[in-house]
Amino acid sequence: MTSTLPAVDASPVPAGRPRARRRPALTHRPVVRFRSSPTDLALCWTLLAAIVAVQGWNIGAYPTFSDDEGTYLAQAWAVQQGDGLAHYTYWYDHPPVGWMQLAALTWLPAQFAPETMTVGTMRLAMLIVAAISAVLVYVLARRLWLPRWSAGLAMALFGLSPLAVNLQRQIFLDNIAVLWMLLAFCLAASPNRHLWHHFAAGIAAAIGVLSKETMLLVLPALLFTMWRFSHRDTRKFAFTGAITSCALIGFTYPLYALLKGELLPGDDHVSLWDGAAYQMSRPGSGFLLDTSSASHVVLQDWLYYDRVLPLGGLAAALLLLATYRWSVTARALAGPAATVAIFALVALRPDGYLPAMYVVQALPFLALVLAGSAASITHALLRRGRRTDEKRLPRGLRIGLVAALALGATAYLVPRWYDGNRTALTSDESAPYRQAADWMAQRVPDPARTRVLVDDAIWLDLVHAGYRPGDGAIWFYKADLDPAVTKTLPRGWRDVDYVVSSRTVRRDAVDLPTVKAALRHSTPVAVFGEGPARVEIRKTTEGAGDAGDARGTGGTKGTGDSG
Repeated sequence: MTSTLPAVDASPVPAGRPRARRRPALTHRPVVRFRSSPTDLALCWTLLAAIVAVQGWNIGAYPTFSDDEGTYLAQAWAVQQGDGLAHYTYWYDHPPVGWMQLAALTWLPAQFAPETMTVGTMRLAMLIVAAISAVLVYVLARRLWLPRWSAGLAMALFGLSPLAVNLQRQIFLDNIAVLWMLLAFCLAASPNRHLWHHFAAGIAAAIGVLSKETMLLVLPALLFTMWRFSHRDTRKFAFTGAITSCALIGFTYPLYALLKGELLPGDDHVSLWDGAAYQMSRPGSGFLLDTSSASHVVLQDWLYYDRVLPLGGLAAALLLLATYRWSVTARALAGPAATVAIFALVALRPDGYLPAMYVVQALPFLALVLAGSAASITHALLRRGRRTDEKRLPRGLRIGLVAALALGATAYLVPRWYDGNRTALTSDESAPYRQAADWMAQRVPDPARTRVLVDDAIWLDLVHAGYRPGDGAIWFYKADLDPAVTKTLPRGWRDVDYVVSSRTVRRDAVDLPTVKAALRHSTPVAVFGEGPARVEIRKTTEGAGDAGDARGTGGTKGTGDSG
């Protein structure tokens, strides 16, 4: 049931007194019921089919597997197996709710075919997340008063941008957190304005934060949206309910640590405090606009896939914030615009750490503000004059201008997106990982008695092949950083039989003495792929495993430094 709008004061203005100029009122429009709106349903389902087709095709082959994906999937596997919150000691690096949801999403296929619990196959779970998130973007756009075509544009920008296709395919906690935060915004902007919607928005926001803690940045913009769209008579109750429900769910994480005796640091256990301190003290990647910084490299990677969504979305957010007092669209989209601004300011910290998946959390809001700005500009060009003496271009000329702008934007966007998405649909960048996993499964005679250092991208592949999880197939970081693993390697690298040397292993071995020594005292017996992306299987000189000399089998010897 919608709220009754206040009556408009129609009392006459005294003669000679100038009429006060009012800001655009922010009132609630009629509820859009999707089940009774065939046009909305048809547009949303058509776009959803296109997004699922583009994101799902070739999803297991592009982009290449990452260690982060393997880590989250391995942690989900540990939850499924009842082995705890992680496949190694859980040290509060991230809240576990994200990979607990991943465990639920992948539970059924893992029960029927355990060997399918690998990165390439389980990326299909992210296709479900991306599909739901795309629908929520459309719903939120309509609830923020965008016209139907603009809501469709926001959904297309979010789901079909090559940058989005590349990142949303991957098993990242950010993608799961985005889904919950979009749901929270949809509930906060509900035109029905029921109190339970606001309670539920707080719960959804808390789950989003517990899926990826950086979603804390979005909470101020979410509360602002709730304030904008809640009824003033029930606003205090709405805020109280939302904040209370969010806090109660959110505090379960430190409560869990407290009950486990792991809230504060100690000599014989991990702690939430240490995990948070590590995240806050990670070495910075430099100023984003400094061309010599690692942050600038990350920015260039984003812009390589798509310039329109990140740069156009940021410009659109600034435009909406600048026109907040005069534009109804800007006021309705103030929450998403503020979210984009917050993410941009955090990314511009000169000493901050900027991971590649950071932009994932901003993608839906970039799409919303870009589509909203397009709607606002179109409305400004096509609207009728408010006064009879207002000078405006002829309507036909204004329609032609809008058409020219739309055609120009389409001509710029479509070829670039076509090239970017064609790569995603046809390239096989994960082949070296799959070939290395197959080699380790078929060519090592006794996996159960073999120790191999490997990154998490194919850790589960080796576990399915018979390697012992934990001290047989060893996530390479743990050989130096986890006391529970290092004590199983009393002779260091000499207790290791093989190293599966990927780009990640070679890069991070600099700070890991055992891994570095294992690479130095090993020789390649098989190499898959070429250049920096190659994956080498290296046998240590004192390893106990014996697979024979299979140098070059199944792949091409790459070039460059092998660590």
